[in-house]
Amino acid sequence: MNSTVKVYLVDDHAVVREGYKHLLEKANIKVVAEAISGEEAYLDYAKVQPDVVIMDLSMPGMGGIETIKKLITKDKNAKILAFSMHDDIVFCSRAMQAGAVGYVTKSSAAEVLVEAVFTIANNKKYISHDLAHKISVQHLKPENVLHTLTAREFEVFRLLANGLPLDEVANILNLNYKTIANIQTRLLHKLHVENRSQLILAAVRLNILDS
Repeated sequence: MNSTVKVYLVDDHAVVREGYKHLLEKANIKVVAEAISGEEAYLDYAKVQPDVVIMDLSMPGMGGIETIKKLITKDKNAKILAFSMHDDIVFCSRAMQAGAVGYVTKSSAAEVLVEAVFTIANNKKYISHDLAHKISVQHLKPENVLHTLTAREFEVFRLLANGLPLDEVANILNLNYKTIANIQTRLLHKLHVENRSQLILAAVRLNILDS
């Protein structure tokens, strides 16, 4: 692909955005807009009209997976590349279920991100090689409890595990308090824990806390 690809870069760290912007633009990929949160990305998406959205998954407030779902609801043809520090296949599968068409870990080599953007802009899916290998052997491992959670439960778990109170989680996800309380109850049951403290410990064990 020789034409310039227009990218919307969504990440809450300015230094990270600047570094990847420089890397991408050296490869004829134009960062036409940046956002520091999922909320901002969702609000400005129609105005930006990018070829590809590069979406960090771990941001304060509405996380990347929830943002992906909302963007796909707004534009079913949106091409979203999840770009995350998490190299667990659960995050990859959640992002793809939400509507992402690619997943690259931040530990990948620079050329992997570039390759992913061009591949997705060319209407193909892309998963970084380290994760593709993990997915290929997934059936050899015991089922991770995270796979039993719905997409909504997973996002609520992420927010609760990062210390947000129920009312704030409800506000971020545009749901009522009772709904979030009910989801928390289901999470406690599915994760085999009894309270919020144990839920946070489970999040540490399952490596889903943002950092």
